[in-house]
Amino acid sequence: MKARDIINILEKKFPKINAEEWDNVGLLIGDYEKEVKKIQFSLDATLESIENAISKKVDMLITHHPIIFKAIKDITEQNILGKKIRDLIKNDINVYSIHTNLDSSIDGLNDYVLKKLGISEYKILDFNEEKNCGIGRFFKLNKEETLKKFIEKLKLKLKILNLRVISDDLDKKIRKVALINGSAMSYWKKAKKEKVDLFITGDATYHDTLDALESGLSIIDFGHYESEHFFYEILVEELKEKDLEFLIFNSGPVFKFY
Repeated sequence: MKARDIINILEKKFPKINAEEWDNVGLLIGDYEKEVKKIQFSLDATLESIENAISKKVDMLITHHPIIFKAIKDITEQNILGKKIRDLIKNDINVYSIHTNLDSSIDGLNDYVLKKLGISEYKILDFNEEKNCGIGRFFKLNKEETLKKFIEKLKLKLKILNLRVISDDLDKKIRKVALINGSAMSYWKKAKKEKVDLFITGDATYHDTLDALESGLSIIDFGHYESEHFFYEILVEELKEKDLEFLIFNSGPVFKFY
C-alpha cells in the first residue's frame, strides 16, 4: 500500500486543516509513493524509537509530535535532529506526524481520552464552527463528587500512577470539568469562563497554574506523555482492515518519579 493511500485514509477523518496554525503535520520525511507494509507508531521520534524502526525494517514511522517543528539550519551528524533525519533518510523510512489535527477533530484524541473516562456527553472548549472541531472538551459529572475521589478514578481509568494536583482542598466538590490532553495551560482562562471546577491538562506551567489556583480553579496535571501515548489506538482502528503490519514503540515518559 502506498504511503499516499495511508495518509488519505487518516486525513479524511483527521484533516490537516484542523491542525493549529503553529503546528507542523503531515508527511515530514519521505516519499508519498513509497510502498508501505510495516508501520511503527511512536509518540515521539526519539533516537531510540528511530533505532527500533531501523532494526525492525519499518517502512513508515507515524508520530504524534512532529520531528520537524522549527526551522532547521543544518542537517549534520553532529546534532541530534540532524542525526535522526540522516538515519531516517539513509534507511528509507517515511515519517508522518498527526498532532493537533488528531487532538481537535471529532473522535480524535481529546474525545478518546473522555471515552476512556466513560464520558459520552461533552462540548468543545475552543470551538471552530467553520471546521467543526476545536481544542479541549468540557463536561458535567452525573453528580458532585470530591476532587480526591475523581483523582482516584482518573488514575485508575488512564492507568496513571502519579498525578500533579494543584488545589487547596482535596475534599472540594466538583461537577464541571474541562480536559485537554498534552500541554494546554494557556487555555485555563477559557475553561474558567465556562465555570468549570476542575481543569485537567499536561505540562502545567508554574505561573499560569498559580494564577489559576488563586482564581479558585483546581488543576490536575496528568502528564504530557501519559495523556497521549495511546494515540496510536485511534489510528490503528482506521487502518486495521488494510494489509499492514503495526508496531508500537515508545521510549517512555521523560519525567520519572522516585
